[in-house]
Formats: sequence, structure tokens, C-alpha cells
Amino acid sequence: MSKKHGYITYKKHWEDQARFINQSPWSQEKVAKLTIENDFEYKLKELKFSNHSFKKEDGKLTLRLKVPYNFDDFDDFKQTTIKLLGIQANWLTDFTLDTSNCTKSST
Repeated sequence: MSKKHGYITYKKHWEDQARFINQSPWSQEKVAKLTIENDFEYKLKELKFSNHSFKKEDGKLTLRLKVPYNFDDFDDFKQTTIKLLGIQANWLTDFTLDTSNCTKSST
């Protein structure tokens, strides 16, 4: 059986990592922003990202994802993210961690 990839796999992995803490595993302050070559838009649709997280900005494809609150504890967070999502490194033009515009309370 082949290993699953995509948003659902990414989400489940980080939620499983934080299962013991009895709180949301997601950071309210940061979001991952992946900029992807336009040629790979059809591949992203196959990985089932929502229209909310996947869009075109300034002629570029961007994918915004929640990140775990302790993302900075992982030396290989970016590589793990790319692997879990099933994205090839050559699809990316940029991977940044940006300030989140999330206004949701963390209670």
C-alpha cells in the first residue's frame, strides 16, 4: 500500500503529535506559506487542498497552512511538511512562516 499524502495526512500527523496536550495543536501566530510553480496547479488539486488554503496571489500559486504551535521545536519542520503534503521540492519557489491573520481565540 502506498503512503498517503496531502492536507489530511499533514493535519492528522501534527494532531497525533499533540494528542497528549489537551489543547489545539495549531499556532495562532504563524502560518506556513508555500509558493508553488504554476505548472503544478493540477497536482495540488489531486492532493485535495481546500480553496480556502490554496489560491493565486499576484500570479503565483500559494498554499497557506496552519502550523503546530511548537513548529520551531522541529529541526526538519519544512522538510516534514513537504513530505507529508506530497509536494516535490522542485514545485516550490518559496516556503516561509508568516504571521497569521487569525483572530480566533485559542480558548
